[in-house]
Amino acid sequence: MDEYDDLPAIVIERRGGGLGAFVWGALLGAGAALLLAPRSGAETQRELRGAARRLRYAAEGRVNEARERMAGAVDRTRGRVTDQLSAVRESVETRVEHARYAVETGRQAARQARDDLRRRVDEAKEQYREGLAVVRGGDGAAPAAELVVTESVTEDDAGDLAR
Repeated sequence: MDEYDDLPAIVIERRGGGLGAFVWGALLGAGAALLLAPRSGAETQRELRGAARRLRYAAEGRVNEARERMAGAVDRTRGRVTDQLSAVRESVETRVEHARYAVETGRQAARQARDDLRRRVDEAKEQYREGLAVVRGGDGAAPAAELVVTESVTEDDAGDLAR
């Protein structure tokens, strides 16, 4: 144990009754305050009520200020969100209108192409019949030549729909 003689020693003691000592000290302090107070009880109560009222008004004022700041922040945020939503709605509506226009233009082009194709087929049939009548010469004999369609060309006049 000689090697530990140079080290400081720590002693831990346990004492009970910490709460009892505190209560006794509080009672003695309250008694001394009552005996040594420079004012009467009624004056002290008035002063305490006034201090409590001032404290309440100050707290209410701060709460009202915080409430007003929060309401202002909420209003500003609501305004920004409303503006952004309006801009998005307007953009979507514009794009929908462009899409509707493109679809309608495509439908019109398809109708026009169909009508043009029908007209050309009818013309080709009529020309075939006229040619057949010429070849037969009116005697009802079989035709000497036959019309065969090998290629069909349509015009792409629908415009650029990707715009």
